[in-house]
Amino acid sequence: MDDIIRHIINTELFTGDDGLTYQKLTIKELWPRKTYLKGTMSGKYRGDKLPEEGDSFELYEFEIYEATVVCDSEDDFNKNESFIFPDDFGNIINTHSISGRIFPKEKLPKNILVTIIGPGREFGINLLEPQIFEFEIIRKFHQNDGDKIYGSFTAYVTGYVFDRESKIVTEIVGPIIENSNEEADIIDVLEESKVSKCSPTKVKTGNFQSKNGYTRYEYFCAHHNDTVWGPYIKDPSVSGGCLPSAGNFLAIAIIGLFIFYAFPIIAILFLFYLTVILIDRYSSVFRWLFGVLGIIFWLFFIVSIFKTCSSVYVPNIIPKPKIEDRRENVVYEPIDKDSTAINIGKDSLVKRFRKWQDYDGNIYQGYYTLNFLNVKQTSRFKNNINLTSSTPRSYDQMVFMLKGNDEAKLVGMYRMFDSIKKANQLNDIKFSEMVVSCIQDIPYTLILENDCNAQLYNDKFIRDYLRQGNRCSGYQKFGINSPLEFIYTLEGDCDTRALLLYTILTHYKFDVALMSSEFYGHSMIAINLPFSGVSYNYNNKKYVMWETTAPDIPAGRINRDFLNLNYWRISLKSN
Repeated sequence: MDDIIRHIINTELFTGDDGLTYQKLTIKELWPRKTYLKGTMSGKYRGDKLPEEGDSFELYEFEIYEATVVCDSEDDFNKNESFIFPDDFGNIINTHSISGRIFPKEKLPKNILVTIIGPGREFGINLLEPQIFEFEIIRKFHQNDGDKIYGSFTAYVTGYVFDRESKIVTEIVGPIIENSNEEADIIDVLEESKVSKCSPTKVKTGNFQSKNGYTRYEYFCAHHNDTVWGPYIKDPSVSGGCLPSAGNFLAIAIIGLFIFYAFPIIAILFLFYLTVILIDRYSSVFRWLFGVLGIIFWLFFIVSIFKTCSSVYVPNIIPKPKIEDRRENVVYEPIDKDSTAINIGKDSLVKRFRKWQDYDGNIYQGYYTLNFLNVKQTSRFKNNINLTSSTPRSYDQMVFMLKGNDEAKLVGMYRMFDSIKKANQLNDIKFSEMVVSCIQDIPYTLILENDCNAQLYNDKFIRDYLRQGNRCSGYQKFGINSPLEFIYTLEGDCDTRALLLYTILTHYKFDVALMSSEFYGHSMIAINLPFSGVSYNYNNKKYVMWETTAPDIPAGRINRDFLNLNYWRISLKSN
C-alpha cells in the first residue's frame, strides 16, 4: 500500500443502526501500473571518442538521441508483465534468425524518449528501463567526424511506461464520539496519504506563480502523474518583451549599417570642416594653398558618395521551389519504349529508348546501347568487392571502384548525349540540365542488400515504402547498382543515381562532386556551375547541390530536411 496514492473526494456523516454517528469516505486510489511494450526500434546515435584506445579498436561514449518504436498489434503491450526476448517476440521476428546479441544494460540510460507508432496512432513516451537486443548499426549511414561519430541503427526493444490507474472505494469510519478529535485524526491520516514522494523532472507543466518579483514553476513528477512546485526564483531585470527587444536589435543593426556605409562620408565632412577652420585662422598666409585643397576635398567627397551608393549589397535570393519534394517519393512514369536486345554472336547489344523534358519544357529523346556481357561482368565485379570495415572511407572506396570499372562502358549513353548536345547547340548550363533531368526522369526504385520484405527491416522509411507496394530491387550487394547496371535495369535510388551522374559529368570534364550524408541517409551531386541556390563550399569554390531522385528539381533546390550542410561530405571529387 506504500505506493498507492489516496485522495478523499467526498465525506458524508450518517447515523448507524446503533444510534451513533459514522462517516462515509469516498476515496480515489491511484494504483501504480507498468505497461510493458515490445517492438522494432530504429533511430540515430552520436558519440564522443574516449581516451582509451587499443591497437585494433576505438572506444566511444555514445547516446541515442532519436528513436522510433513500431508496435504492430495490441499483443505488443502487457500490463504489469514484462516481455522475454526472444520467446515473446515471435510475431515480430523469425526466432530462428536471432543471433542472441544483447546490448549491455549498464551502457543504456534509465529511460529513452521514443516515438511509439502503434495500430492507428502515434505518440511520444518516456521508455523506462529499456532492454535492447540485436542492435545493428546501418553501415551505409555511419559517419566519423574527428572525435565524434554519427549514424543510424536498428534493434528490438522492450521496456515499460509508468502511470497510475484510478479506483474509487468507500470506507466507513467511526463511530465518531462528540467533542473528540477522532474525525480530525482520521481525516488527517487520510490527507497525509495524498502526499506522494515526487522526484521532479525538468519538464514544466506550463503553470507558474509570480509574487513580489519572484516566480516559481510547476513541474511533472518523474514516476507518476502528480506535479510539484519548484522554488521561487528572482525575476531577471524587466525588459520590454520580445517585440521591444527585436526593435532594439533592429535599431542597433540600422545604426551599425549606417556607420559602416556612411563612415567615409563622415570622415570627409570632418576633414572639410577642419579645412574651413584652418583657412579662417591662417587666411593671410595659406589662403591659396587651402583653396586648392578645398577643391580637391570637394571632388573626393563627390566621388566617395558615388562609389558608396553604387556598392550597395544585393543578396542572392533563392527562389521558392515550385514543387514540394518529399524524400525520394516518385510517382512520375517516363516514356520508355522500343527497347530491344540484338544478338551479336555470343553477346547481346541492348538498346534503350528515352524521352524526357528539362526544366524549361524542352523535349529530348534518343537511343543508347550497351553490351549485355559488360553488364554481367560489372555485376560480378561488384559482388567480388570486399570491404574490411563499414566506415565512410570504405564506402567511398567502393563507389570509386564501381565508377572506375564502368566509366568506359557507357559509350552508348555518351553518344546519345553527344548527338543531343550537337543538335540543340547546348552550352554547359543547358547540357548539364539535359543530362541530370534525363536521370531524374527514371522512376525511383529502392535498392536493398536483402529481400524486399517489409518485415525484415526496422527502418521506418523502408518499412513504409515497401508496405505501400513501391518499386524495389533486392539482393544487390552494398544496396547499390553500378552505373552500367542502372542504365540496363533502370532501377536506382539516391546513391545509384548520384554515382551514375557523377560518372557521366566527369566524362564531360565538369567540376563535380558526389555528396554523401550518413546522418540523413542520402546522396546527391554538387556541381561547380553558376547556378543559384544551396551550395557547398570547397577550396573557395561553390558547388551547387543537385537532387537526383525526382523529376523537375533544378540545381540548388533541395528538401528542407537535408539543408544542414554540416552533415554532408564529399565522397568523390573530379579532378
